[in-house]
Amino acid sequence: TLTRHTKAVNVLAISKLGALLLTGGNDGRVVLWSLASGEMIQEIYSPAAGYISAITWTDMDDRGETMFAFGASDGNIQMYERVNDALFEFRSTTIGHSGAIESLAWDPNHCRLASAGDGHPQVWNLTPDKTFTSMVSQPEKQAYVARTVHFYDKGASLLVSYLESGDVFCYSIEPWDLKWHKKVSSRIGNTALDGNYLLVSNLKDGVDKYTIPALTRVQSFNHVILRNVPLQISVARQSGLLFVGGDDGFVRIFDYTTGAYRGQLDHGNRGDCITPVVVSNILPCG
Repeated sequence: TLTRHTKAVNVLAISKLGALLLTGGNDGRVVLWSLASGEMIQEIYSPAAGYISAITWTDMDDRGETMFAFGASDGNIQMYERVNDALFEFRSTTIGHSGAIESLAWDPNHCRLASAGDGHPQVWNLTPDKTFTSMVSQPEKQAYVARTVHFYDKGASLLVSYLESGDVFCYSIEPWDLKWHKKVSSRIGNTALDGNYLLVSNLKDGVDKYTIPALTRVQSFNHVILRNVPLQISVARQSGLLFVGGDDGFVRIFDYTTGAYRGQLDHGNRGDCITPVVVSNILPCG
């Protein structure tokens, strides 16, 4: 058990090399953990930022574990970096959105960050001084919550999903332009991108798997949903498993190929919401 946060943990991010875990919560804390020992390495406390709502590693090369960014309820994005395995140091704050940062995604191909908040996405270039500059001058704002962003097509496109409406928009980044706009057959609590598939937590009866770009539903992972809470999805490709956050004290595990229910990971007490889930997909070099 990794114990430090004093309030709910909202977001998790495992480093590229699989050695470090970042957690962010309602207490305004970002905590860095060693996954090998379970020990806390560093704590970053930002009470003025509000609750931590999104987090991602932002590594620019194969070294990994050198930079990360997090978003908070104040709409700002903070960047941290470390040199020579020292502790992480603050580098910059970027005014991102007028509301909470709902989602962050990193594109290592072009060293870009995407964010969602206040009903619209934004794409940011990372400058040499570790600040972010916006690439989209007037992003189209929707009347719904921009829930998640994912880089797609090797970073050439951005997928944006919206909570209440079930809309999914795909934009080309350079130049910024709408490529297509389609709807899934449900609301969107959360999404995960796995190659050419978009996995959607539908806030009704489980997770649906859609092809991209057709957005045709090809598979469902059904489970009971007790509360209207967005649950995170994580795919463990090497083990062939799908993990889904739970609203009753445990995480559900499915066979990613067949959709069969494989079991659960108990965490907390009955009735507890296990919103964030993340797994490591460390691939061998070669």
